[in-house]
Amino acid sequence: MQFLHKTLKKPSKAAIVICSIIAAIAVVALVFFIVANSFVNTQNFYDGIYIGDVSVGGMTKESAAQAIADRYATALDADITLRCGEQQQVLNLLDLEAALDTQTIIDNAYNTCRDGNFFHRLAAVYNLKGNPVVYPPTITYNEDAVKDVLNTFSASVDQPGKEMELTISGAELTITKGVPGNGINIVKALENFKNTALTLSDGVFVAEAEHITPKEPVASEIFEQIASEPVDASYTIENRKMIVTEHKDGISFDIDAAQKIIDQSTGDTIVIPVTVTPPEMTTEKLQAGLFPDLLGSYSSRYNAKDTARSYNVSLAAQKINEIVLAPGDVFSYNDIVGPRTTAHGFRVANVYVGNRIEPGVGGGICQVSSTLFNAVVLADLKIVYRTNHSLPVSYVPLGRDATVSYGSIDFKFANSTNHPIKVVSYATGGTNLVSIYGVKENPGRTISISTECIGTRPPYLTQKEDPNLPEGTIKVEQAGSSGSTYNTYKIISENGKVVKTEFLTKSTYVPGERIEIIGTGPVEETEAVNGDVPPLEEGEAPVTGEEGVIPPASENPALPETEEPMATSAPESVATPAPSESPLTSMMTNPAA
Repeated sequence: MQFLHKTLKKPSKAAIVICSIIAAIAVVALVFFIVANSFVNTQNFYDGIYIGDVSVGGMTKESAAQAIADRYATALDADITLRCGEQQQVLNLLDLEAALDTQTIIDNAYNTCRDGNFFHRLAAVYNLKGNPVVYPPTITYNEDAVKDVLNTFSASVDQPGKEMELTISGAELTITKGVPGNGINIVKALENFKNTALTLSDGVFVAEAEHITPKEPVASEIFEQIASEPVDASYTIENRKMIVTEHKDGISFDIDAAQKIIDQSTGDTIVIPVTVTPPEMTTEKLQAGLFPDLLGSYSSRYNAKDTARSYNVSLAAQKINEIVLAPGDVFSYNDIVGPRTTAHGFRVANVYVGNRIEPGVGGGICQVSSTLFNAVVLADLKIVYRTNHSLPVSYVPLGRDATVSYGSIDFKFANSTNHPIKVVSYATGGTNLVSIYGVKENPGRTISISTECIGTRPPYLTQKEDPNLPEGTIKVEQAGSSGSTYNTYKIISENGKVVKTEFLTKSTYVPGERIEIIGTGPVEETEAVNGDVPPLEEGEAPVTGEEGVIPPASENPALPETEEPMATSAPESVATPAPSESPLTSMMTNPAA
């Protein structure tokens, strides 16, 4: 223990001082590193960075963007004098759609001194204090407009030069040699304009005229410029419209042979033979194969003298015209035709509202949806959603109408083929025609439509007494119409022989109210008003032609349809049994078959 005690000595004062100094240096270094790290890794701009004459040091990206926007807002609305020699022209930046290129400026300035390791960045940031970096307040503009101005202005300069031009016609490449002269270097002028337009001290932009020496034609360089492989024509469908990208022919030529022709030429133009290779799919071939077949077509008639309704029919037909569906796409009538409002161009005409006829915006558009429905069935496409009217309409047979109401009732069908299809529609001169084109995948197949009446109901009878009419006199105020229920079938034939009958839809039309005025006054020795009309028996057709009577749909060629919700289901029982004739009646054959 005594030996151990003797070997442990207290550290000398010098050692303590040295250790203290080392510790202090370490603390200072640590503090310096923490401060320097915070300084280098700041999220704000470094001091010594300028955008134009705006110092953005210490600013955030957002505050810097606002600062330069405020500083150069007036400059963006200024006039600039474009000058070259004695020629000059006044331009307005806003006319050229000039705007501060804020995002590019901010990103470039912010990334200053942020590359490399920590010590490299620290040195660069420190160097900014004595050597600030200035970024120009660059602008964006309508490049085509500025190019047009510069090209026109350059043409006013004496002895304008012209670069070599290349033209391909048929199997020949024509090289027109350039012309030397003085002119504005458009590429250089555009770059200078972008960088200096906002900082011109006197508002004058000088585009220096340069001596232009056009490039001499070199076969290998020209080959790199124009040679290409053939590109097939193609199409895309965007917003239900077909967009065709035209084909490009392949271009090639013998470089060595072309160079010999160039070397031996003495004129201003040189003709080089080229090999033109068309692609497998040309634009003409693509377009011819897109919609080669008429899949189905249907037409309906309307009263052209009813101008408001005719206008609505025509407008709706225009809206669905040229609509293209890719395989599997679903057509929505409401989506394509849009809201039925005056703001969207529709006019006021009669529509069904419940079981009544009232004026409403868009009356007539259901004729187009009904005509389209028939064309779709005859084209053998899939019906996704369809609803019949509550009351009969005249422009299509019963069971073959399709009502719509924006926001509630739609007509939808799908392109159930393996190729694109196109809807072609027009309404003029009292005829609405809808046709569907595509590829007929089963050439021997034809489609027809048949309907079967499975029940009828008489009109609802309302009688009102009128003491001003002689007793026993009946005056029909409203004829009404019988209600009915129809099944609709799609008949599929192969090579002229029926192979399948598909149930398509069930349509129920409610009876229209029949209103009779019953005379209760004293009988006079005079002819009854409108003649005596017996009461309507159950199942009997309504009387037509009386004053104030709306004929039933089958006799009224211009009866408008509704956009309101309609009854679609049949009652549990019907008032009158189905006719004893053949169950499939009113057959209509596909006009395209």
